[in-house]
Amino acid sequence: MSTLRSAAASLVVALCIGPCTLTSGRAQEPNAQDVEQTVPQPGISQDLYLEVFINDEPTGLVAAFRQREDGGLSASPQELADVGLKPVSDAKDKDGSIRVDRLPNVQYRIDAENQRLYVTTNDTARAAKVVDLNPKSDEDRPKPQSSYGAVLNYSLFASSNNLFKGSTKPFQGISGGFDARFFSPFGTLTQSFTSSASDTDFQGFKRLNTTYAYSDTERLITYRAGDFISGGLQWTRPVYLGGLQVQRNFHLRSDLVTIPIPVISGSAAVPSTLEVYTQNVRTYSGTVPSGPFQVTNFPVFTGSGQAQVVVRDTLGRETKTTLPFYSSNLLLQKGLLDFSAEVGFPRRDFGTASNDYAGDAMGFATARYGVADWLTLEGHFEGGANLLNGGVGVAFPIGGYGVSSLAVAGSSHDGDTGFLVNGSVELSYHGYTVFARMQQAFGNYDDVASVSADTRQLSVFDPTGVTVFSPRVPRSLAQVTVSAPGPFDRSNLNLSFTQIESANGDRNRIVGASYTQSIFKNSSFYATAFTDLENSDSFGIFAGLTIPFDNNITVSTGVEQTADGVSGVVDVAKSEQLEEGSYGWRLRTREGNNPDRLASASYRGRYARVQGDVEQFAGNTRASLQLDGALAVAAGGVFATNRINDAFAVVDVGAPDVEVLSENRPVGKTNRSGKILVPDLNSYEPNTVAIDPKNLPVDASIGSTRNIIVPADRSGVVVDFHVSKTSATAVVDLVDSSGKPLEAGLRGHLDGSPDEFVIGYDGEAFIDKLQAQNSISVDLLDGRSCKAQFSYRPQPGTQVKIGKVVCS
Repeated sequence: MSTLRSAAASLVVALCIGPCTLTSGRAQEPNAQDVEQTVPQPGISQDLYLEVFINDEPTGLVAAFRQREDGGLSASPQELADVGLKPVSDAKDKDGSIRVDRLPNVQYRIDAENQRLYVTTNDTARAAKVVDLNPKSDEDRPKPQSSYGAVLNYSLFASSNNLFKGSTKPFQGISGGFDARFFSPFGTLTQSFTSSASDTDFQGFKRLNTTYAYSDTERLITYRAGDFISGGLQWTRPVYLGGLQVQRNFHLRSDLVTIPIPVISGSAAVPSTLEVYTQNVRTYSGTVPSGPFQVTNFPVFTGSGQAQVVVRDTLGRETKTTLPFYSSNLLLQKGLLDFSAEVGFPRRDFGTASNDYAGDAMGFATARYGVADWLTLEGHFEGGANLLNGGVGVAFPIGGYGVSSLAVAGSSHDGDTGFLVNGSVELSYHGYTVFARMQQAFGNYDDVASVSADTRQLSVFDPTGVTVFSPRVPRSLAQVTVSAPGPFDRSNLNLSFTQIESANGDRNRIVGASYTQSIFKNSSFYATAFTDLENSDSFGIFAGLTIPFDNNITVSTGVEQTADGVSGVVDVAKSEQLEEGSYGWRLRTREGNNPDRLASASYRGRYARVQGDVEQFAGNTRASLQLDGALAVAAGGVFATNRINDAFAVVDVGAPDVEVLSENRPVGKTNRSGKILVPDLNSYEPNTVAIDPKNLPVDASIGSTRNIIVPADRSGVVVDFHVSKTSATAVVDLVDSSGKPLEAGLRGHLDGSPDEFVIGYDGEAFIDKLQAQNSISVDLLDGRSCKAQFSYRPQPGTQVKIGKVVCS
């Protein structure tokens, strides 16, 4: 019997968008004359469970095989893939199983005595070992949750003008913005509005939006009724609608990656150590067997990046390969479908009118589909009121250096037709990035935004007469942005050009340049300039220096030149933090033709945030005061707190003055009822809420000090840490008949209870579930046991200690 040789292969690593396998120096082709193949006798059919060896190396796996009557061997496709062999379709039998004896470049023998299968092959016939850097299952993902409750956010603003003048009025008026929402496990209803009043007039309320939203977290779909923004693509114009919407919402799964993830593929000659670095940060370290491997699901982000793969064998020899990749949200992973469908009435004059809707209903449909990791198709349709508009587009990567997109659309409205062409490209190479976009409209191209606009609101007066802004799609749009490393370390240069020509013939061509340079102690210098080539009076030049100091204090100074003249600015500010009790302030002066001076201070309290400003501009001095906060109803209580822009939690500890932390950041202490509201949580994402138990009563019992919660859309969640007072506990000092403390580590139990307690140092034992009279038994080292009796009287708020109880 000849000995099967291990394949010798050099290491090659490759990276591509989507699965790929790239190998070289592949295994030596098996020679049938050099391999002794043990074939069972014909006429016998039986099931075999064999440990699989590939090229004389154990896989550590046992697979189920079927010995055929003709002497061949078969297994299910999944079974072969699990042990590392490709289940090619050409080797498929009538029953769907794969014939091992028909696999190309595969030779095998069966060691029946040891129940082993020895396979010799090369990399072309082997299934790659998949290394998942971030394995997750639906069972491990916390389910989104929502309680019942309501939130009212408010912003109140009051001001006084003409200070230090005889006509000063202490109160010029007050205005407010309000955002109310009602949440439950069945969705969230949102209502926002504004109101204002002066010392003589109340101007009533203006409704902003009214929306009911419900999200299906299993199907990743959000349903909306009321006011919302329609879905769209890079080459379409979304519209504010009042109606119904059904939309794919990938944000419901924070762990779901929708952009194509590069796959690192390679082959190792012998079992080796594999390390993967993304942006010079090690994201994986582990072992791989000999043969092909694939690394999937490593951390990526939009834009350019680099991945480095290091493979090191047992002798310390290593191979390094650095590979670029580019990720963009213009692409979808293969098989993913993103869509949005709406029907409703376009809303106009939002913010100034409560109920101004166009008279004709419109419909929208938008979709994107990942045909492959290298190709995403997209389409958009909208229509109504004698309008038909539709288009298609594609997005595809440009190697590992960028992504490009192309789209065409056409429209028909009241007998007029038009077309639109749009194209864009994003590129990145060695620190240089380029973005370019070109859009051109032909004929009378219309969309819902243009046909539903209220033309009465599009006119303004200027010194030469009335100017009408066209609501139609711009005739042409061109954008180019270039970013490059600067001539010095830690510097960056940006150049931009934008040209836009409206449907009525107005044109702007704006060029800009900016330069940033990091200098000592994270300080930075900046300079920027822009001008409109179509209007010589439209230009600006700015330059300045920003210096950060301790305690969140920043000093900025600079100079600027515009058509209004030259001015200089000095700005000193302390930024306010999110913690309760944080404060901030700002002093700014701008000197020039139009001086502008400001003094501001803010404070974030437990119940609201307050800010006061005094500003001098154009000879007028104004004082203002702003109050931001929220009222929340949840967990059977009413809470006054800072604004709640997204989700929140009501933490119930059951004891006052216990510090609560959100993502390791202190947010405050519980009130007299043992509760606190924690704002600023993120919907549909894991949020960590914890408590510091040092202020809990000594007789308190707690199951956990840390909870991970996933709140639903802008909702509130009640987090109960289940703190209870265990008054029936005591620390008992146990001694033997000679008065010596019992040995540490001995175990005992309270008579009538199956729960054990352990004796610690100095014979101390913590025993719970005590009664007025108690009897315990302790197991001694020599196999005997001793007994003791003692009485107990609870002392609420303190830890009861019972000393010198004799166990004999």
